[in-house]
Amino acid sequence: MSGFNKITHNGKEIVYIDYRGCKGDDALMEVLVAAQKGIIEENKEYLQLTDFRDTFVSQTYMKKAKEAVKDTPKLAIKRAVVGINSPAKKMLLMAYNLILGRDKAVKPFEDIEDAKDWLTS
Repeated sequence: MSGFNKITHNGKEIVYIDYRGCKGDDALMEVLVAAQKGIIEENKEYLQLTDFRDTFVSQTYMKKAKEAVKDTPKLAIKRAVVGINSPAKKMLLMAYNLILGRDKAVKPFEDIEDAKDWLTS
């Protein structure tokens, strides 16, 4: 089920932003707003795993995500993403990473377990 959760892997907490099953910008934005709110409220460093498997990401969503990231990038220690498997999604990720900068870039993974292992290494 899509949403904003926390999971534990290798004894470390990961902020898990799950967009699976989101259909359309409204559903994507609901998850984005919940994640942003939770991260800002806690105001502490975090590991982030974002799951875009089986999700269509529009340019409208990416524009909003770029705005949202301005409030939270200083808190993310590492960011991983799964589900970036189409050329369009890869281009959007490249643009997003340009905004974040090299030290805060999101690393793409094919497998969710590999992403969690990398985050907690």
